[in-house]
Amino acid sequence: MRVVQFLLLLFALSFFNSCIKSETAHEILQTAINSIDTIETIYFKQEMARTNPQNANDTILRFREMYFARCLSDSIVGVKGHWYMYVDDKINVIYEDIYDGNRLVRKNNRDSVARVYDLIKYPGFKNQHFWGHNTLYGMQYEFRYILEHLDNYSLERLNDTLLQDKSCFQLFVKLEEKTSMPGFATKLEDSEGSVSETLYVIEKETYYPIRMTVVSYFSDSPEQKTFIDQTYYDIEFNLKIYDSVYFCTSVKSLKGYKMVEMKPS
Repeated sequence: MRVVQFLLLLFALSFFNSCIKSETAHEILQTAINSIDTIETIYFKQEMARTNPQNANDTILRFREMYFARCLSDSIVGVKGHWYMYVDDKINVIYEDIYDGNRLVRKNNRDSVARVYDLIKYPGFKNQHFWGHNTLYGMQYEFRYILEHLDNYSLERLNDTLLQDKSCFQLFVKLEEKTSMPGFATKLEDSEGSVSETLYVIEKETYYPIRMTVVSYFSDSPEQKTFIDQTYYDIEFNLKIYDSVYFCTSVKSLKGYKMVEMKPS
């Protein structure tokens, strides 16, 4: 009897695991898209390492803290946002981006200059990329774009993994002979020999990506790679965010800064 019970237990576990594993990469992305639709506000911290665009042998490290609120009518970044970038001590903020849906203010706290992008006065700014790829909604847009252009992308589910003590999916996306800009500015352009390999680590409980790595190279020189590696943590969903505190771009809020009005190029 014990042997039979044991065999039944093994069968049940095997069946359960096979059901879990049977969720395809396409289904995981679609569930992530649907899950993100339920999120109105989000806070998270981000650690990033990337190849220095000015020196391929150098690596840049960044630490950021971000508050975002859904702003679906907007085409620039899809959110209201307050984005902080710290120096290595993770205490002193050197740059801030603040976007209220109409104006983007980029504050440089080292020289007290605030560059103001007025999207009402200059709607051409809505065609620029800025930082949509760093947002939950920007990644949602990317997922939709991938699923709508599967003739260009290859999509594969890898073995599940643990990250930040969380059980996660791993999705591998490959793009060849084309380049794209992530986030709300996604657009495929022909690029002979170009290869881009992206790994999304998506938490199973929330279906939110908590890590994304991208490696890019050309097929005739695969040893010359550039990369970006972003990890997200301390994530909070649907928290109360007050516009007057986090998304204020008024002249009064920029007291002590030299304001520079930017114009579309």
